[in-house]
Order: sequence, then C-alpha cells, then structure tokens
Amino acid sequence: MELVEVRWQDRDLIDEIIHIEIEAFGANGGVDEWILKPMVRYGKVFVLKDSNRVVSIAEFIQKFDSEEVFLYGLCTRRESRGRGYASEILRRSEEFFRKRNIGEIGLTVAPDNEAAINLYKNLDYDVIELQRDEYGRGVDRLFMKKKIK
Repeated sequence: MELVEVRWQDRDLIDEIIHIEIEAFGANGGVDEWILKPMVRYGKVFVLKDSNRVVSIAEFIQKFDSEEVFLYGLCTRRESRGRGYASEILRRSEEFFRKRNIGEIGLTVAPDNEAAINLYKNLDYDVIELQRDEYGRGVDRLFMKKKIK
C-alpha cells in the first residue's frame, strides 16, 4: 500500500476523490471541487492506494497558531470497506504529522456513527465533548482528539 499526498496538479486523482466522496456521502455530503482544491493547496489530503487504486482518503486542515490538525474527512471506497484501510491511512497520516511536530489531531463524528466512533477509539482517539447543533439545528457531533506527539 502506498500513501500519496495529493497535489493541486493531480487532476485525475482529484476527480477520483470527488467520485469516492459522492459515493460515500451523497451529493450534498461529500467534498466537491470547491472544497477539495483549497484543501489540497492549503491543507493536506492523502490517499491510500492498493494496487495503484485509491481505496481510502483523509483530508486535514490546520488550526492557526496551534500544533493541532483537524481531520475534515475520512472515507473508503465502498467495495474496499472492512479491510483496515481507514485505520491504515490514519496511522500513516499521524506519522506524517508527528514528523512535522504536530501534537494533536481533532475530528468530529456523528454520535450515531458507531462504526466510525469504534474506529477512532481503537486508534486511541478520546471523546472530548458533544457539540450540540454543530452543523445546524439538531445536527450534533462528537468531538474527538488524539495526542500524537
């Protein structure tokens, strides 16, 4: 497996990421080109490839004046789920950031997304708080965090 940092010039890779995002989250929930391009230019977007095919994606942004990054999005190609790819891309991303003196990774997850919560807990992310109405009225999120340094 290969971890690849996506560059803004990687047009075909960006198109593939958008396709996988829509597959995972639907047209209104996935990252589109308007979000992905700035994230690639000013954040960090990684893909995990297996046999030269993208199987998992992780998108990160950084807090200003902080040693913390925020996991904006994580998804795995539908037919590749359940094979440990999400765990692998997170572990490799953590190592990338650790080498760059990033101390923590934060994320939010839907409180009813048991599979994702278990994934994060298995990777030693702690639930910090319930953020009520985070993405609008009635759209709560669990904020989770992990110290990596």
